[in-house]
Amino acid sequence: MSNHTKGFSRRSLFQGIASAAALGTLGTVGAISQQAKAASTDRKFLFFFAGGGWDPTPLDPKYAPDGASPLDTADGATDMDPDTALGEAGNLSWSSGADREAMDRFFLRWGGRTALMRGVNVHSAGHEAGMKWMMTGTSASSTPDWPTILAANGVAEYPMPHLVFSGPSYPGNFGAAVVRGGGGTLLDLIDGSINGRADKTSPVFTPPQDSMMDAFVFDRAAKYASRTRGLGEVRAEDLLSNLERGMELEGRRFEAGLDDTGRSMLDQALMAVEVMRLGLSRCSMVGIRGGWDTHGGNQNVGTQMDSFFAMLDELVAHLATTPGTSAPWLLDEVTIVCTSELGRTPRFNGAMGRDHWPYTSMMAIGSGVKGNRVVGKTSDGFIAEPCDFATGLPSTSGDIIGTEHVGTALLKLGGVDHDRFLQGVQPLDALLREG
Repeated sequence: MSNHTKGFSRRSLFQGIASAAALGTLGTVGAISQQAKAASTDRKFLFFFAGGGWDPTPLDPKYAPDGASPLDTADGATDMDPDTALGEAGNLSWSSGADREAMDRFFLRWGGRTALMRGVNVHSAGHEAGMKWMMTGTSASSTPDWPTILAANGVAEYPMPHLVFSGPSYPGNFGAAVVRGGGGTLLDLIDGSINGRADKTSPVFTPPQDSMMDAFVFDRAAKYASRTRGLGEVRAEDLLSNLERGMELEGRRFEAGLDDTGRSMLDQALMAVEVMRLGLSRCSMVGIRGGWDTHGGNQNVGTQMDSFFAMLDELVAHLATTPGTSAPWLLDEVTIVCTSELGRTPRFNGAMGRDHWPYTSMMAIGSGVKGNRVVGKTSDGFIAEPCDFATGLPSTSGDIIGTEHVGTALLKLGGVDHDRFLQGVQPLDALLREG
């Protein structure tokens, strides 16, 4: 696709591609086997989070009917980035341009596995409050976030239930489920080698010595747990569980490639899905790189989005070609969720930037997701409109989508009773694939 193809000709190109190629993709990549449908209890979750509050208009574009011209902003309609036009494939649309060709490629390849959520209300225009609402569906400080709940309440037990490489984390009362990863620090803590890098160095024991000490501590804790009750028993059992997790990670560090964790966003994402594949983790969080708090200029949003979608394209291609454990491919087992803590204003400010806004866009890809679907709607002035939670279509008798509705849908997708955590909140079922 040429870097110089813009405007209506660019839209015409998309329409041609969509009819000939993208819709073909929707029928092939989007086809889900019965075996994959049966894997819901083993479903894994990878979250991407753009700290600072991303511009939601690339995933919820507002153009005139020709797809290339801006809306008449005299009545308060949304400003779109200059030199952009409407990109379309199947039911999906996005803001296309010469600086975001990886977005074009991603949606044309993987639109059949992708759902866009528009007009999601984060209930706040502040960073901290918005982040808490986005990840937990509430402002209550004690409530764990979605990946922590999913990781702590799965069918299986995992050495690293929720592995956080970067981005927000709200462990709540499930702190034992959250593990900070990246850079090898986790393994250095487990095997004791981090002691050699302390200001006051401590001895680093050899593997045989280390194993003997682990066995001794495990035996003493097990004996203590067998003859005590109450809080003492709980703490002893937690220690035993952590020792078992640590010993398993040490034993499988080479298999999982845990010593080779890179620091790029793609490195972290690939490591996240690899430990999921090996049964070491159920959920992961990776921060989306870039400066998303664009008060003083929106000119970098296209390149930042493009960098993220280029990584996402590689990741999904990896998932689509790597065998799963309970389904044909990892893409049938892993659900990817992409979000941020708030949106940006529909109109540019005096510095051609966008300020904080309580409505944003989200994206879900992969296992259990109803692909080729747009859920929710915003007005031309980027105000959320009510929708039917079963269909995702606008409905005057429906409700505004809140972060809590998205989150409870994710819990439902992961086989967790969402009423235990947010009682009475209706899940956004339109996001979920039937069956």
